[in-house]
Amino acid sequence: MNGRGRAMAVIGAVLISALLAGCEGNTRAVFTKPELITYDRLAVLGLDPEQEQIFMAAYMKTFVGKPITFVERGELAKIIGEQDLLQGRLNEKTRARIKQILGVEALFLCSYYKDEDRPGKRMKLRVRVVDSETGAIVGSALTETFMRFDDHAQAAVEALKKDLLGGGYRRSYPHPERRETIM
Repeated sequence: MNGRGRAMAVIGAVLISALLAGCEGNTRAVFTKPELITYDRLAVLGLDPEQEQIFMAAYMKTFVGKPITFVERGELAKIIGEQDLLQGRLNEKTRARIKQILGVEALFLCSYYKDEDRPGKRMKLRVRVVDSETGAIVGSALTETFMRFDDHAQAAVEALKKDLLGGGYRRSYPHPERRETIM
């Protein structure tokens, strides 16, 4: 290979690496307050029923040994409409009713959506944990990647736990074709 061919190969390798790096995703716990670990009765809002089940399973697997009860979607729907469940719309009065009637201590307000700022099928999962009595946000995590929803859910819950146990959490994911190099 002559000098020009080598230069082109190096430039091509750099461009491909830069392109693939742009395909990676990441997860971060924005913050987690200590009271998150004290909540035993929880509810998930903003996801469809299948995603909700996946998220709850990820939470229970991550916090093994902790007695956790997730309030069933149908029980929540009796207090707030199904449309509000999907969109995570809650005011102070509704939160108070959820706490009083169902005993829910914290609400996981989730949004799972396509990242419109990037090409392809990059998805984001935003999770906010809200104290149902005070309305205070006690935890927050964000994932963005091309991976499936269950990977998003597991990563978000792991981020919350890791941050809760002692520090910030950030995890990067490679493009799905390069999955074996997960950090």
